[in-house]
Amino acid sequence: MKYKAVDKIIVKENFWEIESGVYTNAFDGMKKLVGRILEVLFVYDDGDVYTKQDDSKDDTRWCWDKDWIELYTESSKEITWDTLKWKDVLVGEDGDEIMVLGVLNDVVFTSETDEFNCTGTWYHKQELQSYGYTLKQPTPTIVEKLELTLDQIAEKFGVDVTNIKIKE
Repeated sequence: MKYKAVDKIIVKENFWEIESGVYTNAFDGMKKLVGRILEVLFVYDDGDVYTKQDDSKDDTRWCWDKDWIELYTESSKEITWDTLKWKDVLVGEDGDEIMVLGVLNDVVFTSETDEFNCTGTWYHKQELQSYGYTLKQPTPTIVEKLELTLDQIAEKFGVDVTNIKIKE
């Protein structure tokens, strides 16, 4: 895939394990950007990209091998255990919910059950899964095509149908 400036990309999980021609000793700093949405600033001839660090005020720039990233799309919004972040919600088998207050590697700090403003406890991701927690996915925005007659529009707005003009 050929990226272009201003594209939104996501850094792949375990990108540092993907063989690449890009040599960097900054993997530790780059690892914190896994799952983050970054904006492409520049694209090299070979398809590798250059980005601003993230949405912070830090001016650090990074060079990413084209195989370490993927284009951000609406389907990229799906929450996974690897992309779990602050304010994601976990649902227990009984329907109770806890909110993620922080994530450090595989450790998740959560709110109290159904009390998102109260601190709960720390869990390992595998521990949460063994307790039957699942990830609450964002509700997709559904845009349906709406078809109305002029009479229906006139009735809705309480105007005479002859006073309606449709603009392109």
